[in-house]
Amino acid sequence: MKTAVRILTLALAMVLLCGALTACGAPAKNPEDAKAALKEAGYTILESDTALPIAFKLAGYDLSTVLTATKAVTDDEGKTVVEHVTVFYFVDKDNATKAMEKVTAEAENDKKDQDESRWVNPTQSGAMVYYGTKAAIKAAK
Repeated sequence: MKTAVRILTLALAMVLLCGALTACGAPAKNPEDAKAALKEAGYTILESDTALPIAFKLAGYDLSTVLTATKAVTDDEGKTVVEHVTVFYFVDKDNATKAMEKVTAEAENDKKDQDESRWVNPTQSGAMVYYGTKAAIKAAK
């Protein structure tokens, strides 16, 4: 009986963990999928596969594309706020890990005048690094 309860408890814990990981999700792993989702949600999108990736390449990182999206919305208090997401798509996980410090520096520029409770600091998911507001990151799925 004790073994059955332990197994059942472990199985329940795994289900809850999988649900939590799914809920925290990152933007789409494919830039085209993220772009389509953001367009559908009404975001203005800027995709760069030249200027910023070249700057990262000169710094020693292999970056394939950068996707930035913004949208002005009215919050609960009637103020206009900007939802923002930037996603760096690196060619592999090692480059993404290496570039976290540089991406964090980029994020500090975009973070100005943002409400901390709405902001997600740079986060790595495989070969992708992203940051921005919670709503914009959710829209990029």
